[in-house]
Amino acid sequence: MLHMGRIKLGGTVLGAAKRAITQSVNYANERKQFGVAISSFAAIKFKLAEQVIRTWVTESAVYRVSKNIDDMINILIEEGKEKPAATIDGIAHYAIEAAALKVFGSEALNYVVDEAVQIFGGMGFSAETDVDRAYRDSRINRIFEGTNEINRLLVSDTTIKKALKTGFDVVRYANSIVKNLNNEVDANIPKDDYFSEKRFYVSNFKKTALLLMGALSEKMERNFLSEQEILSNISDIIMVVYGAESALLRVEKLQSMKGEEAVKLNKDMMDVYIYDSACNLNKSAKDAINSFVTGEEQEIMLDRIDILSKVCPVNVKEARRRIADKLIDENRYCY
Repeated sequence: MLHMGRIKLGGTVLGAAKRAITQSVNYANERKQFGVAISSFAAIKFKLAEQVIRTWVTESAVYRVSKNIDDMINILIEEGKEKPAATIDGIAHYAIEAAALKVFGSEALNYVVDEAVQIFGGMGFSAETDVDRAYRDSRINRIFEGTNEINRLLVSDTTIKKALKTGFDVVRYANSIVKNLNNEVDANIPKDDYFSEKRFYVSNFKKTALLLMGALSEKMERNFLSEQEILSNISDIIMVVYGAESALLRVEKLQSMKGEEAVKLNKDMMDVYIYDSACNLNKSAKDAINSFVTGEEQEIMLDRIDILSKVCPVNVKEARRRIADKLIDENRYCY
């Protein structure tokens, strides 16, 4: 069953990613250039931190969907289904998340191993190191269990159809966003509470996805399957939303268990991810709008996208350095 394979792939890549990160930091600590370890260079720290962030967010999404599936299976069993049937139906219930996780995980690993080769330099091409094999083996993950292109289309198309099937008026909701949103978003950001602020951003990211889905449904009704570029843009936004919200839920839970001091670096990872997500979301949304909306309506929609993707400034340089410094000190994946 493809749904199960996609979820398993999203989880399986985590082991490969963590191993590649450990190999990367090991080599960066050992390799000397200009009399110092290359791990002391800011450009290398950026790569190491970004490897960690993408892996950690992917893991957060894996934990989330796994728990959701377990809960759904138990609900179906309580309703009278046998466990095998409940398992199949429980996984199928999260088909959208499965497809998203497959894309999300395979592309996270692809980034990690690519940067591992870059950190190793010429040695990264040598069979004496393992990163050459990691780089080669990673590539197939974007092809089997349905290519990433197919899974992207599945994410957005199924989400839109599911909304319409359940009676949710996505067109009306999108129109209400356009009508009621104003430029005073700064005044609405709850800056006095860390988690409330992040939830506010995630909520706006969701509104961006719904805005696009509503506009697309209104303009093209049900004849949007051929607009694969636009559907891919929407899928990228949906995956950003799922990753950001999964990270947020994880950090909230970790802080409640371990205290604020213990999650400082986790917050750094989430801060960087949400900040970068806002930038990427802004471009994906505008690319989509510019593909099928024109005139005054286009200007209004682009303005709304800018409002919904606005986040407070983050010193991503220092956040990434703190993440990398911990990794360098531990000389292994430690998150």
